[in-house]
Amino acid sequence: MSPTLGEALESTVSRLGTSTDSPRAEAEELLSRLLGLGRSQLYLERARSLGAQDMKTLEAWLSRRIDGEPIQYVTGHAAFRELDLSVSPHVLIPRPETELLVEAVLETLAEERERWVSPRILDLGTGSGAIALAIAHEWPPARLTATDLSEAALDVARANAARSGLETRVRFLRGDWFDAVPADERFEVIVANPPYIAQGEAEVLPADVRGHEPPLALFSGDSGLEALREIVEGAPRHLVTGGLLAMELAEARAHDVATWFEGAHDWERASLRDDLAGRPRLLLARRQSGPAIAPAQWGEDPDSI
Repeated sequence: MSPTLGEALESTVSRLGTSTDSPRAEAEELLSRLLGLGRSQLYLERARSLGAQDMKTLEAWLSRRIDGEPIQYVTGHAAFRELDLSVSPHVLIPRPETELLVEAVLETLAEERERWVSPRILDLGTGSGAIALAIAHEWPPARLTATDLSEAALDVARANAARSGLETRVRFLRGDWFDAVPADERFEVIVANPPYIAQGEAEVLPADVRGHEPPLALFSGDSGLEALREIVEGAPRHLVTGGLLAMELAEARAHDVATWFEGAHDWERASLRDDLAGRPRLLLARRQSGPAIAPAQWGEDPDSI
């Protein structure tokens, strides 16, 4: 006799009990993705019989999750703000902290709506396309450019753009940070969630992150600061006067990064914002007027950077 949806749900909760801190939420996620149902519908349709193929897929997904694979990779989907994105091990799983980064950009776009009628926005290291696509979806006048060094990541991002009906709103370019865009191209906003974990910190990461998410999107040299330095150095040359730089960064080094902007020639109004847990996670800064002269803000010989 085929199991009912209710029986499958309770069995899945039980089996996930030792593998996750939120077995019911994850069981609901697996079954709602499997059956194309909202979570409340799972309980409304508890008596529904599940077919053999559904049970086979559920068993395969359960085995992968119990073995430690992130649930987003298991189902191939991740929710991000108002979007449902496809994800794979080629891209970082979008996180709530990054939703706050998008929120900060949208706030600035609202503040500047009269001056920036059709703002040009550059998303560096786009991965799944989460940031660029969320901004495109929520701020229709914006013109987005999204870059990534990984062609496999760009394939995921392009597919998400098409799936979300935003393929005509976002330009995707391959390249390493600012190498992906013309040297003379300017933007009102540059946003990035770059790698910011030091190589030596790999062992302190959760096992599912360390074992499954792409190292290119996680690690940034011995200090965890290399990518952030490249972005801060190059951004003034690609921002209009008063343009916004918005970055996500590690809480442990947030205040260190903020000191780069103190008295810097190219920057003003630099500030840190906390995440939902009250930890410094976002850095926002505005481009000063005048020619870009970074990296003088490091207080070092530019040739040594």
